[in-house]
Amino acid sequence: MRSDLVAVLSEGTLREYADECMLLLSRALPEEQRSDWADGLSKEAAQADEMSDAEAARPLARAVVAKLVRSATGIIDGTDREVEGVYNLLVALLLRYIGEGDEQFAPLVQHLVQVISDTQSSAAMERSVIKYRVLSNIFNMLSLSSALRLTVFEALLALASVNGDMDFLEMALKSLPTWLAQWDVSMEAKSACLGRVADALQANECGLEHVDKAYEFELLHLGFLSAEPTLPEDVRLSAAEKSIANVLRLPKLFEMEELLQVPVTLQLGTAPVLALLKVFVSGTRADLEEWLASSEGASTLERLALSADDLRHKMRLLDLASLCAQSVSAEVSYQDMAQVLDVPVDNVESWVIDVIRAGLVSGKLSQVAQTFRVYRSTYRTFDQAQWATLEQRLTQWQSSIQTLLTTMAEARAPVPQALQPDVAAEGSAPQA
Repeated sequence: MRSDLVAVLSEGTLREYADECMLLLSRALPEEQRSDWADGLSKEAAQADEMSDAEAARPLARAVVAKLVRSATGIIDGTDREVEGVYNLLVALLLRYIGEGDEQFAPLVQHLVQVISDTQSSAAMERSVIKYRVLSNIFNMLSLSSALRLTVFEALLALASVNGDMDFLEMALKSLPTWLAQWDVSMEAKSACLGRVADALQANECGLEHVDKAYEFELLHLGFLSAEPTLPEDVRLSAAEKSIANVLRLPKLFEMEELLQVPVTLQLGTAPVLALLKVFVSGTRADLEEWLASSEGASTLERLALSADDLRHKMRLLDLASLCAQSVSAEVSYQDMAQVLDVPVDNVESWVIDVIRAGLVSGKLSQVAQTFRVYRSTYRTFDQAQWATLEQRLTQWQSSIQTLLTTMAEARAPVPQALQPDVAAEGSAPQA
């Protein structure tokens, strides 16, 4: 999506433009109605053209354009080029004869956007490429500050999300923060837009490949909420709760410490969802079970549509990763892992495979020794305890390397003269 697009009409009369539009738009009508409808509009357009007073002709011309726009019912029967052309022409006519500042303009553009992007229609997935192109053209033909750009963007977002085509919006999502600063819309609308983007990226149709992008927009949303004190407090805190719940739901996201550095998150104070976030940042499964057993926890799960089973599964993976982090370059027994996971020893291997697939650890299982050799493990948080562990390991490595260097130096050292064999004596014949 380009930042803007100038609509240029070739030299022509309103009747010529209207006839060009009606040639395609009439295909949506029953055949017996097409001629009368087209003749009527064509005559009105001709009347506007024939009037010598431009100001007197303007209301009639505006009425013709409005009728043409309202007659659009979606993606009409025609080639992609024809469909794109007629919608480009309709928007160009709106800009010339009505203008963005007119009160009629917004409802007419909204009508075009709605009929093209109707996600409730059974044909929502049909001819999606031309729908994206038409909506993108409308977006680009509007002025940079137009509030209608938000309407068009959200229509594109909804359509791409339903069709699992979020890759189409990759460049648009990168530009969204800049656009939000340009659009003449309320702070509440901007906040809601960021929330919808994050929701769309988490939709089942989009797949797991957009998890990182979803987290990025949740953080962006929380940052926006923190930076906009003009937003009502209940709106900001409610949106913050929803964003945290969305992050906790992301199946492949395990590092959440960054959320605790966002001001609006900390403003939640004693809110149960903030306590839950802290459990996932630095707590254990026992802490999670305690939270789930509380009355506040149960009500929060229901209110934010969180799954207790999904939370338990994620926490088990985090606990296993924490155990492995304490044993990097060492082995962890199946028994220790079973104890941390609170599962039978026979189930340990499947959990280890899950935690490896999640990217939290890497290593090698030994069924014979009933151990897991840890090569690498991810920390959820890195504070004083982790720094102390790192210092201890570095000291151990330094000692090992120093011992190795000493051994190598000794091996390369020249043999003392007194210990060298007498080569000449050894080579001479014994004396009689």
